[in-house]
Amino acid sequence: MSAESENGFDVLVVDDEESMRFFVRRALERAGHRVEAVSNAAEALDAVKERPFDVVVTDLRMPGMNGHELHAELLREKCLARVVLMTGFGTVKDAVSAINAGAEAYITKPFEAEELLASVQRAGEKARLLIEVGALRAALECGAFEGLVGNSREMRTLVRTIANLAPRNGTVLISGESGTGKELVARAIHARSERSAHPFVALHCGALPQGLLESELFGVEAGAFTGADRTRIGYAERADKGTLFLDEVGEIPLQLQPALLRFLQSGEVVRVGGSVVLHPDVRVIACSHFDLREFVRNGKLRQDLFFRLNVLPVQVPPLRTHREDIPLLVRSFLGRLGQGEALVSTAAMAGLCAHIWPGNVRELRNAIERMLALKPGGSIEVEDLPEECRGGAVFSSTEPGYRETMETFERRYLEDLLTRTGGNVAEASRMASIPRASLHARISTLKVDLSRFRPAL
Repeated sequence: MSAESENGFDVLVVDDEESMRFFVRRALERAGHRVEAVSNAAEALDAVKERPFDVVVTDLRMPGMNGHELHAELLREKCLARVVLMTGFGTVKDAVSAINAGAEAYITKPFEAEELLASVQRAGEKARLLIEVGALRAALECGAFEGLVGNSREMRTLVRTIANLAPRNGTVLISGESGTGKELVARAIHARSERSAHPFVALHCGALPQGLLESELFGVEAGAFTGADRTRIGYAERADKGTLFLDEVGEIPLQLQPALLRFLQSGEVVRVGGSVVLHPDVRVIACSHFDLREFVRNGKLRQDLFFRLNVLPVQVPPLRTHREDIPLLVRSFLGRLGQGEALVSTAAMAGLCAHIWPGNVRELRNAIERMLALKPGGSIEVEDLPEECRGGAVFSSTEPGYRETMETFERRYLEDLLTRTGGNVAEASRMASIPRASLHARISTLKVDLSRFRPAL
């Protein structure tokens, strides 16, 4: 998603002159931005409905809707992109009017590529900042963001992604390992969208055989087959004006994939055994814990269907990449389970934070629930942890001092980080959002041997 990219912004260029579109696109792409170019405002409005952009660079004077009118329409559509206006007829009055209306910059043709790039850079950074501030403000107001808990870099990135995607109407594909909370992400997108007052309907595509899956998805007319004694509407119709969530979409049988592709392309639904074409107003969000590109390569998923699903991709991080969120998650689970006053000792928390959690957030929640069931009302100590959390920890039943416990956890966190980066401190600094000098200092203080993690020459 645009606001999450480490390099470059997603930019929409709007100009009726082909030569100008070519010049602007080439300059932006050479600078590392991802660019889509269209020739008029109507095409621009269609583009922003399909995918999010950080910046819209538009000509002021165009046939039909002009740049000012396009900007006003983008504001009405709640588009989060910042607007840079271009014109060959610039006046001080036009510039003041554009800035007062909320445009990020106003540049006069002819201009140098450096001026364009500087304007886009400022606009893109402003767009990212506004998205992050809005999302984090919402998170602070409710203690979490639509049920998503965490303050790590990975979770802040995910929250910004959701905030940017939610107002759009394009199909979303959520990827991530089992237990990471993909349905929770889908519900957060729905809750933050203009469809939030309408149904969120979830269908697990791998839980039903092909024949039943088709009738559940699209509905069935009475008499369509033996046992179909009445007409039943499908999940697609039930989600009208809302969101249809297709869980584990990669498990849809090949024979049913053309019908799903037709639905995604045209919005058309025909019930099994029927002939009437229906057009429910549905936004589709799909998810999979499998690598769907691998499914395409192996012939399990049609390539054209994958492209229709993967319009707005979202990647949910595994818990092992943001273990600093575990204390927040633990407190959240305790509260949801009605045990908000329960205590987790420092040593026990360090043990939970040191574990890899292959089952991700789901596994952590199950572990908390199991510990509470076995020790109701008592403080959770190291000996209460699941065996897999104690096995790799250097904790005795007597709780060590706070500093020693946290240093043990921090050392293991740094070792895991350096293992993933092959001992590259600069990369580890980037991943952990820690200044490089500070990271070097902690590595030295904790006596972490960098040579252990660097590949042999």
